[in-house]
Parts: sequence; structure tokens; C-alpha cells
Amino acid sequence: MQEISIKKLYLIVFSTGAVIMILELIGSRILAPTLGTSIFIWTSLIGIILGAMSLGYFLGGKLADKNPSAEIFSLIIFVSGILIFFIIIIKTSVLELSIFLGMKNGAVFSAIVLFALPAVLLGTISPFAARMAMKKVENSGKTMGNLYAVSTFGSIIGTFLAGFYLIPNLGSTNILYALAFLLFFISIFSYYEKVRIIKMFAIFLFLFGFSLTVDAIEREELIANEDSAYNNIRVYDEEDENGKMVRIMAVENFFDSGMFLDSEELVFDYSKYYRLDEIFKQNIKRTVLFGGAAYSVPKDFLRRNKEGTMDVVEIDPKTTELAEKYFRLNVNDERLRIYHEDARIFLNRVEREGMDKYDVVYNDAFSSSCSVPFHLTTVEAIEKIYNILNNDGIYIMNTISAISGEKSRYFRTEYKTIDEKFENVFVFPMSAANENAAKNSQNIMIVATKQKVNIDDILENNKEGEIGELLKRYYQHEIKVDDLKILTDDFAPVSHYTSKLCIF
Repeated sequence: MQEISIKKLYLIVFSTGAVIMILELIGSRILAPTLGTSIFIWTSLIGIILGAMSLGYFLGGKLADKNPSAEIFSLIIFVSGILIFFIIIIKTSVLELSIFLGMKNGAVFSAIVLFALPAVLLGTISPFAARMAMKKVENSGKTMGNLYAVSTFGSIIGTFLAGFYLIPNLGSTNILYALAFLLFFISIFSYYEKVRIIKMFAIFLFLFGFSLTVDAIEREELIANEDSAYNNIRVYDEEDENGKMVRIMAVENFFDSGMFLDSEELVFDYSKYYRLDEIFKQNIKRTVLFGGAAYSVPKDFLRRNKEGTMDVVEIDPKTTELAEKYFRLNVNDERLRIYHEDARIFLNRVEREGMDKYDVVYNDAFSSSCSVPFHLTTVEAIEKIYNILNNDGIYIMNTISAISGEKSRYFRTEYKTIDEKFENVFVFPMSAANENAAKNSQNIMIVATKQKVNIDDILENNKEGEIGELLKRYYQHEIKVDDLKILTDDFAPVSHYTSKLCIF
């Protein structure tokens, strides 16, 4: 019977420790296109994988006590690699099913189906290796401690490797292939027997080819499918309800931005509401937008305002790269400046450096109700936005919520938080501006002004044309906020509030 040297065992537990953490991080990227990137996704992944590994520790210890053979040890590693192929094969179907369960239940369901079994098997490796490494009872504590320390160190290396290099450069599916190959070679490394290896290789090759086919079918209608350090981004063309061809950029599976292939008109109705800027603020010169995506809003602003400039704060450079390649973005336009950083970091820097103030701040970073960046919703963030505006400046924000009813808690809390600082806050829902429609989840545009504005005069003087049509959506009913606390950096349960909106 073959034995595995202690040096080999150290290398194996180090490598598999790295695999489990890479798999956990990749899990967030696999779930994000359907379920977003809220705290519920991470809670589900961490909880399920930790639970599965705990079960693996238990089973691995029992199995190793019965038969601590290198052959079984190798087989466990091989099967864990095979299960990673099944993640690639079934992930789309599993995620489509999860949609019907809502964000919380869908995240738990997906994490269990996709990642629990591989995590159980990977969890068995450390106790199994510890049992195999024990030669003398008096050294057993030291042996186990060393192996678990090496495994944990592997997990640390895997975490940094995945976050800093693998995910931004390879993409989640390619990384899953790499993990499967790695586990296959580790299984051979741990127990070499020629006939057995041929059988294993045949199984491995079949599943590799099958998973490649499934992945190719899923990608064939896409112009681009990219994983960045922040998002999964897909670009594809489709016909709208009027038969016009539209190019869509979907970030985390949500229609983040788009353009008509044969015109520069805005595709999504909500983005037209940024044109209300000229009604609430005259002579606009300097503006900033949070959230570029395909840059539909910046392109529209620069077309209609020949004297204005726009700074765009887009956290993900990959979206800018794809916008330039597929969405007619001219990054060399001297009136457009692009900052690839988090909007809150940008606000901190502008406030600290005392840069020139803006006439308008636009916020299009909340384009998905399932993954709202909470640090841009708080009163501290709103105060920073207020401070970088000129005295007559305005803040225009897009968000997704209901205005009243059980799905309205996030919007009403955000409304109260903005109203804490700004003189006026006006609301424009995309559906009819009545109390019944207000209970539906929808895009809601918020216009906040630093100076007092007479909305009745604006409505009376702008009844015609596109602006008139936009202003008809003005919500004139009371927005009840007495039961709510404002959002702060210390208390911002945004994911909890928006979870009710993600019942797809």
C-alpha cells in the first residue's frame, strides 16, 4: 500500500486550503449576476461553506479512522474536482430556479446546491491527512497543528490570489476550470496507479468537454462577457418592443445601460429624467455623475449642453473599456473626465482637496435594488454631496423602490435622509404618480435642491414638450417617514430594506 510522505501531505493540504477559499470568493461572482452582491450573498456563501466544511471535518475524521489509505484520500480529492465541473454545468439552471425564491432564500438555495458538496469533500482532506501523518501518539498534537496551520496558510494565499489576481484577470468560469485541473493533478500526486489514472482521466476529460459545451452555448449570444474586479459584465443586442435594435450592458444581470444601434436617443425612460437638471438649475457648467456603465447619461448631457463638462466617477475600469469598444464612448472628449474609484472615496478627496464645486451631482450608482452601495445612502454621504455643490446646486438620483406600502422602506428612509440636508426634495416615479401605483417597485428619480424652489411655478411654466411630460410624473402626495430613522454610516440596513424588492 502506498504511503504519502509528510512533505507531500503539507503540499496537498496547502493547495486544497487555497482551493476552498478561491471557490468561496468565486461563488460570490457566480451568484452576483442573478442575485446581486448584497450582504445576504456573502452571509449565505460563508455560512453554507463553513457548515459544509464542518461536516467534512467530521466525516473525514471518521473515514480516516476506518481506512486511512492513500487511495481513498486521492479519490476524495478527485471527486471534489469533478464536482467543480458540475458547478459550471448546472449553475445557470440553479440560478434561474433561485429567482423564484427571492434574494435571501435564493442565495441560500444556490449556495447549497452549487458549493456544499465540494466544500464537504474539501473539508475531509485536512483530518484525513492528519490521520495519515500520525506515526507516534506523543507527536499527534504537533502533527495536527502543523497540518491545520499549513491548510489555513493556503487559504490565506488563496484569498489574496483570487481577489487581487485571478478574478480580475481570468474570470470565474476559467478559474473553476483551473481549480478542477489542480485537484485532478493533486489526486494523481497523492496516489499514482496507472490503470486507475486512465479511468479517472477519461471521466475528467468527458466532463471537461461537456462543461465547455454548456458554457459555449450560454455565451454564444453575447457580444462580451467579462469578469472584472467588481462585477460580471455582459454586452448583447436585442430588439425592443418597437422592433429597434438595442445594445445592452448588463452589470450583475441588471439592465444597467444601453443604446440604440441607429441613434443616440436614450433607451431607458428613467435616464431621460436627468434632463430635468436644466429646469431646476440654470446655466449648468460643471457636473459630476456617479456610475458610468455604458455612459449613456454622460453622452446625452454633453450632446445637449455644449458648454458643460462632466466628471464621471465609475468604480470599474472594465465598464469604461467596454463602453469605449461597444457603446461609442469617446474617452478623448476634453469635456469628459473619468475617475475610476469608489464614489465615496471621490467625495472624500474632493472635500479634502477643496476642488471647484459642481452645479449638479447625478447619482446613477443605484441602478439595481438588489445591490445598493449603502455607503452612498447615508447622511454623511449626503452631506458630502451637499458640500461639493454650488450654493444653487442640485442633486439628482435614480433609485429603485416603491414609494409606499411594504416595499417602500428603503425609499422612504433615503428620502428622509436626503431631506435632512437639502432644502427641497422632489420625487418623480416612473409609473403613474398616484398612490396606488406608488406601491409598486419602480425607478424613482429624486431631485434635491440647496435653495428653495417653487415647484408649482415650474409645473405651470413647463407644460409642453418632453420636459412637460416628465414633470407630469411629479409625486404630489405625502411621503410618510415618521416611523423611520435616517441612514448613517453606523446604521444603514439597506440590504435588509431592499431584500423585499428582490422577489424577482
